Amino acid sequence: MGKRKGAAIRAKQRGDAAATKLVDQQIQNEESSRFESKSNTELFVLDTTPDAAVTRAMATKKKKLIAAREKKAATPIGNIKQSKKHRISKMDERQIRQIMQRHSSEGVRDLAASNRVRLEQRGKAKRIAGTAKANYDLWAEAPDVTNQKGTKIMPFTSGGITSAGTAPIEFRAISRSAMRKDIQQPAKVSNKLLKAREALKKKSTKSIQVELAQPGQSYRPDEEQHQDVIGEALGIELRRKEALDYRNTPIGGGKMSDETLAILAVGSDDESSDDGGEDDNHDGPTAILKRKEKFTRAQRNKQKRVKAEQTILVERKRAKRLLNAVNESKTIAKAVRKEELILNARREEIDALKSEKRSQPIGSNVIANLSILDPINVPSLPVALTEELRNNGGGLRTVRPKGSLLSDRMESMVSRKMANRKKAYKKNVVEGKRRKMKGGRGKEFMLTTNDW
Repeated sequence: MGKRKGAAIRAKQRGDAAATKLVDQQIQNEESSRFESKSNTELFVLDTTPDAAVTRAMATKKKKLIAAREKKAATPIGNIKQSKKHRISKMDERQIRQIMQRHSSEGVRDLAASNRVRLEQRGKAKRIAGTAKANYDLWAEAPDVTNQKGTKIMPFTSGGITSAGTAPIEFRAISRSAMRKDIQQPAKVSNKLLKAREALKKKSTKSIQVELAQPGQSYRPDEEQHQDVIGEALGIELRRKEALDYRNTPIGGGKMSDETLAILAVGSDDESSDDGGEDDNHDGPTAILKRKEKFTRAQRNKQKRVKAEQTILVERKRAKRLLNAVNESKTIAKAVRKEELILNARREEIDALKSEKRSQPIGSNVIANLSILDPINVPSLPVALTEELRNNGGGLRTVRPKGSLLSDRMESMVSRKMANRKKAYKKNVVEGKRRKMKGGRGKEFMLTTNDW
């Protein structure tokens, strides 16, 4: 009976845990569906209403402009003052006469009206804050350029492979303003520069401008992800502690063994005794230099014969080595091929490692990579401890700031090769005159000849 009662309790516990998990999942789905079901117009609102004062000023200005135009149109031509501004030159009179001869009165009026419209459009309109109106939907898809009225489909030769001597053609949509001759068009980029840009774009390494924070660094993180980030931060701090201990530890442990001290003590006594006895013993056996005797003719002939025999012997050995090298050509070729295979495998491995390193984007894992290069000066990984999260209650308002935004930006720029790192350890440079210590007990210095 006891076993059946325990099994029933465990089954009930599993059912309660499953029900609690199901309720949490339903609550989470309801919270996310509140935003997913709404349209863009409900979530985002654009204020397009202009300022009332600015609108009134624009309306007044427009009324004044219309009144001035009506007054100018009502003024007869004979009342215009013949100033330099309104005087007609002989060239203009000639052109007017030619236009009147070529066109009728209606055609002249149409030309004047079109020129007036063009002059009005050419004038620059002043931009006033609050009067601009959007003529497109910010959240809609990109418009199709080929269907607009201000564009024209034009054929262009592409840079593809030709077939039967004919260059392939592709059609592009170009705005009509780019085809006008009276408007200054941008300079055409040369094909050489375009190819150089494409090659540079292919060779350029990927970079991450802003590294995203890890999920465990959130103010309300998952328990496993938070422990992973804490482990990474702990590894950085342990690496820093090992580097500091290694730097502060003296060479040899800071202590000398008894045997080393005994050897040093005995060595100093022997040197003192040797120094005292060097001046006493000056008399000793001297080597007698024997004068070189003159050889007889028979001895000289014998030396010549010996040298000739040695030359013949050396030449015989060289020829023998050459024959052996020719006979061992297969062995040497086999060894060379084996060495080339090893070198090729090594080269392929190095190329694979280089390509793998090149494929990794720079600017990622900045603090982890910096801890390997400089474990002492690397900043700590910003992550909240478990006690801090428990005490703060998981609220965004009670989160304590960690790390420094300026230092993170600087380290990211250094990792992307956009800035240089400051040297933490610099060699002490002594400026001024260099002096060397003079022998003796006192600390006396003597100027060197280089100082003069």
